[in-house]
Amino acid sequence: MGAAALPVGLTSFARRVGALLSATILLAGLVAALQLSTAAPAAADDCPGGWGGEAGSGGVDVCGSEGGEQGNPGNGGGGGGGVINVPVPWTQRVYVPNCADNSVRATGPGVRDYETINDVLCTAFDAVCPVDGEYSYRVFERAMGADNRATEDNFSSAGVTCRGSDEPNESEPPTITTEDIIERALALAPTPTFVIEPADRSYVNIPTNFAAEAEATTVTVDILGFQIPVEFTPGTVTWSFGDGRSGSGVGVEGAAVGQSGAVEHAYARSGAFDVSVSVAYNVRITTPAGPIDLPAPIDRTSAPQTLEVGEIQSVVTEVD
Repeated sequence: MGAAALPVGLTSFARRVGALLSATILLAGLVAALQLSTAAPAAADDCPGGWGGEAGSGGVDVCGSEGGEQGNPGNGGGGGGGVINVPVPWTQRVYVPNCADNSVRATGPGVRDYETINDVLCTAFDAVCPVDGEYSYRVFERAMGADNRATEDNFSSAGVTCRGSDEPNESEPPTITTEDIIERALALAPTPTFVIEPADRSYVNIPTNFAAEAEATTVTVDILGFQIPVEFTPGTVTWSFGDGRSGSGVGVEGAAVGQSGAVEHAYARSGAFDVSVSVAYNVRITTPAGPIDLPAPIDRTSAPQTLEVGEIQSVVTEVD
């Protein structure tokens, strides 16, 4: 019986397998020796006792816990709805019913160093605004520095406006939450990529090499003019090989068969398989009040790559 004829393009595979493919009949044994046995990735837990959200890319669940007091979010996972003061210049606005005798006067430079004068009601208060549930207010404002101290001696009149009961309080310093930061950071979060070796074609029972490209990344989120660094550090790396099997690990680009740290997978059947990799990024936010480590990682999933898997068949060329 003559030697098996190898299809065109198999040369690179033969070099990878090396001594393991001394003859075509060794292919069957190669499956048992090299096929990667993996478990499906565990599903993320629901967000216990905190807030949750979904990223637009990869369908990621984002969990965080409720934060601490204003300006003191705490370290080591005080994320979620924790309120954080932002040290930027701002305008303090105080609203009083739109009546001629009502006004606001400063009593000092602090945020709460002011008093309302008269603060009475009149017909104009509830008869001017066209929208139900809104009332007419006179607006008084003064400039505040990043240290939350007034840079003007007194309030000045800023006109009249209609406001509802759900309008924000503008007499207190501007604040943000960890949720605000994460919402904006997700749009800038890294998306992993990966390589398949040899590229985009493999054969049944031959180990294919996979290597993820995921590095630590820092993005800057601009909120209210303040620059907040958000660090994404890769953690658990999970593979979906497209045939119902999965694997874990970053992998080694250019790895030899069986090399330590390499991520390999041998397909049991031919076909086209969509391969993807997910990376769980640990997130640290450096806020004006100190760093916050999110208690749960953020998963990002790569765009899929299609791998074509063919079959190698022995051909009898000569019979003695």
